[in-house]
Amino acid sequence: MRGLLFLLLALPFLCNAQNYLIKEGVPSDLDKNKIIFLKHGKIRVTAVKDSSEQQDYLHLRQTNHNDIIKESNSKLKVAALEYPFPYIIANKSNYEPLVKAGYKYLLDSRAYNYDNLAVQPAEDELIIYEFFIRDLTTNVAYKVFELDEMKIYDGKLIIKKLNKAVKKQFPDAY
Repeated sequence: MRGLLFLLLALPFLCNAQNYLIKEGVPSDLDKNKIIFLKHGKIRVTAVKDSSEQQDYLHLRQTNHNDIIKESNSKLKVAALEYPFPYIIANKSNYEPLVKAGYKYLLDSRAYNYDNLAVQPAEDELIIYEFFIRDLTTNVAYKVFELDEMKIYDGKLIIKKLNKAVKKQFPDAY
Protein backbone atom coordinates (compact mmCIF):
# COMPACT_ATOMS: atom_id res chain seq x y z
CA MET A 1 0.00 0.00 0.00
CA ARG A 2 2.78 2.41 0.95
CA GLY A 3 4.63 1.72 -2.30
CA LEU A 4 1.49 2.25 -4.33
CA LEU A 5 0.86 5.59 -2.63
CA PHE A 6 4.42 6.69 -3.35
CA LEU A 7 4.05 5.67 -6.99
CA LEU A 8 0.79 7.59 -7.33
CA LEU A 9 2.36 10.70 -5.81
CA ALA A 10 5.61 10.44 -7.74
CA LEU A 11 4.30 9.33 -11.14
CA PRO A 12 3.34 12.80 -12.45
CA PHE A 13 6.73 14.15 -11.43
CA LEU A 14 8.64 11.17 -12.81
CA CYS A 15 6.88 11.48 -16.14
CA ASN A 16 7.61 15.20 -16.23
CA ALA A 17 11.22 14.70 -15.08
CA GLN A 18 11.89 12.36 -18.00
CA ASN A 19 11.63 15.38 -20.27
CA TYR A 20 14.60 17.01 -18.56
CA LEU A 21 18.28 16.26 -18.28
CA ILE A 22 18.90 16.55 -14.52
CA LYS A 23 22.10 18.19 -13.31
CA GLU A 24 23.28 19.18 -9.84
CA GLY A 25 24.00 22.75 -8.77
CA VAL A 26 23.07 25.95 -10.55
CA PRO A 27 23.39 27.02 -14.20
CA SER A 28 26.66 28.70 -15.07
CA ASP A 29 24.85 31.66 -16.66
CA LEU A 30 22.34 32.22 -13.86
CA ASP A 31 23.97 35.56 -13.04
CA LYS A 32 23.23 36.84 -16.55
CA ASN A 33 19.60 35.68 -16.74
CA LYS A 34 16.31 36.26 -14.99
CA ILE A 35 14.55 33.66 -12.85
CA ILE A 36 10.94 33.13 -11.84
CA PHE A 37 10.10 32.22 -8.26
CA LEU A 38 6.75 30.54 -7.76
CA LYS A 39 4.35 31.66 -5.10
CA HIS A 40 1.82 29.29 -3.64
CA GLY A 41 -1.66 29.31 -5.08
CA LYS A 42 -5.01 28.49 -3.58
CA ILE A 43 -6.46 25.08 -4.23
CA ARG A 44 -10.03 23.92 -4.47
CA VAL A 45 -11.04 22.14 -1.27
CA THR A 46 -12.32 18.79 -2.46
CA ALA A 47 -12.43 16.85 0.79
CA VAL A 48 -15.82 16.73 2.49
CA LYS A 49 -15.67 17.58 6.18
CA ASP A 50 -17.52 15.26 8.60
CA SER A 51 -17.91 12.43 6.09
CA SER A 52 -15.07 10.23 7.37
CA GLU A 53 -11.87 10.44 9.37
CA GLN A 54 -9.79 10.42 6.20
CA GLN A 55 -11.91 13.14 4.58
CA ASP A 56 -11.71 15.26 7.74
CA TYR A 57 -7.93 14.99 7.67
CA LEU A 58 -7.74 15.90 3.97
CA HIS A 59 -10.15 18.78 4.51
CA LEU A 60 -7.91 20.08 7.28
CA ARG A 61 -4.79 19.81 5.08
CA GLN A 62 -6.50 21.54 2.16
CA THR A 63 -7.98 24.38 4.19
CA ASN A 64 -4.72 24.86 6.10
CA HIS A 65 -2.91 25.21 2.78
CA ASN A 66 -5.30 27.96 1.68
CA ASP A 67 -5.06 29.66 5.08
CA ILE A 68 -1.26 29.92 5.16
CA ILE A 69 -0.35 30.83 1.60
CA LYS A 70 -0.89 34.57 1.99
CA GLU A 71 1.67 34.73 4.80
CA SER A 72 3.96 32.31 2.96
CA ASN A 73 3.91 34.41 -0.21
CA SER A 74 4.54 37.60 1.78
CA LYS A 75 7.62 36.03 3.38
CA LEU A 76 8.83 34.87 -0.02
CA LYS A 77 8.50 38.41 -1.36
CA VAL A 78 10.64 39.81 1.47
CA ALA A 79 13.20 36.98 1.38
CA ALA A 80 13.60 37.23 -2.40
CA LEU A 81 15.14 40.67 -1.92
CA GLU A 82 18.25 38.80 -0.73
CA TYR A 83 18.62 37.05 -4.10
CA PRO A 84 21.41 38.83 -6.03
CA PHE A 85 20.16 38.50 -9.62
CA PRO A 86 17.02 39.62 -11.51
CA TYR A 87 13.86 37.72 -10.59
CA ILE A 88 10.10 37.93 -10.53
CA ILE A 89 7.51 36.14 -8.40
CA ALA A 90 4.62 34.56 -10.29
CA ASN A 91 1.90 31.95 -10.05
CA LYS A 92 2.51 28.51 -11.53
CA SER A 93 -0.64 28.92 -13.60
CA ASN A 94 0.54 32.01 -15.48
CA TYR A 95 4.32 32.24 -15.66
CA GLU A 96 4.63 31.17 -19.32
CA PRO A 97 4.32 34.73 -20.79
CA LEU A 98 7.36 35.70 -18.73
CA VAL A 99 9.55 33.48 -20.91
CA LYS A 100 8.82 35.83 -23.83
CA ALA A 101 9.79 38.72 -21.55
CA GLY A 102 13.28 37.27 -21.08
CA TYR A 103 12.94 35.00 -18.06
CA LYS A 104 15.07 31.95 -18.77
CA TYR A 105 14.85 30.06 -15.47
CA LEU A 106 12.17 28.84 -13.10
CA LEU A 107 12.67 27.63 -9.53
CA ASP A 108 10.26 24.71 -9.57
CA SER A 109 9.22 21.70 -7.55
CA ARG A 110 6.39 19.22 -7.65
CA ALA A 111 5.47 20.77 -4.29
CA TYR A 112 3.64 23.43 -6.35
CA ASN A 113 1.39 20.75 -7.89
CA TYR A 114 -0.20 20.07 -4.47
CA ASP A 115 -0.71 16.37 -5.23
CA ASN A 116 0.07 15.68 -1.59
CA LEU A 117 -3.13 17.48 -0.61
CA ALA A 118 -5.37 15.16 -2.64
CA VAL A 119 -4.58 11.91 -0.82
CA GLN A 120 -3.82 11.00 2.74
CA PRO A 121 -0.15 10.14 3.19
CA ALA A 122 0.86 6.86 4.74
CA GLU A 123 1.26 6.92 8.49
CA ASP A 124 4.58 8.45 9.59
CA GLU A 125 5.47 9.31 5.98
CA LEU A 126 7.22 12.60 5.35
CA ILE A 127 7.29 13.66 1.71
CA ILE A 128 10.56 15.18 0.47
CA TYR A 129 10.43 17.59 -2.45
CA GLU A 130 13.30 18.34 -4.79
CA PHE A 131 13.64 21.92 -6.00
CA PHE A 132 15.04 22.52 -9.46
CA ILE A 133 16.13 25.50 -11.47
CA ARG A 134 14.53 24.64 -14.79
CA ASP A 135 15.96 26.13 -17.95
CA LEU A 136 12.82 27.16 -19.83
CA THR A 137 14.66 27.26 -23.16
CA THR A 138 16.17 23.76 -23.02
CA ASN A 139 15.40 20.41 -21.42
CA VAL A 140 17.80 20.87 -18.51
CA ALA A 141 16.84 21.09 -14.84
CA TYR A 142 19.36 21.76 -12.08
CA LYS A 143 18.65 20.16 -8.73
CA VAL A 144 19.54 22.72 -6.07
CA PHE A 145 18.04 21.49 -2.80
CA GLU A 146 15.37 19.42 -1.06
CA LEU A 147 12.73 20.31 1.52
CA ASP A 148 10.26 18.19 3.41
CA GLU A 149 6.55 18.88 3.11
CA MET A 150 6.51 20.74 6.42
CA LYS A 151 8.89 23.41 5.07
CA ILE A 152 7.65 24.08 1.54
CA TYR A 153 5.69 27.13 2.74
CA ASP A 154 8.77 28.77 4.27
CA GLY A 155 9.71 31.31 1.59
CA LYS A 156 12.61 32.55 3.67
CA LEU A 157 14.09 29.04 3.86
CA ILE A 158 13.58 28.48 0.13
CA ILE A 159 15.52 31.62 -0.74
CA LYS A 160 18.17 30.85 1.90
CA LYS A 161 18.77 27.38 0.39
CA LEU A 162 18.80 28.80 -3.13
CA ASN A 163 21.25 31.53 -2.13
CA LYS A 164 23.52 28.95 -0.51
CA ALA A 165 23.71 27.03 -3.79
CA VAL A 166 24.13 30.21 -5.86
CA LYS A 167 26.90 31.49 -3.58
CA LYS A 168 29.00 28.38 -4.34
CA GLN A 169 28.90 29.24 -8.05
CA PHE A 170 28.97 33.06 -7.72
CA PRO A 171 30.68 34.00 -4.42
CA ASP A 172 31.27 37.60 -5.54
CA ALA A 173 27.54 38.21 -6.00
CA TYR A 174 27.00 38.52 -2.26
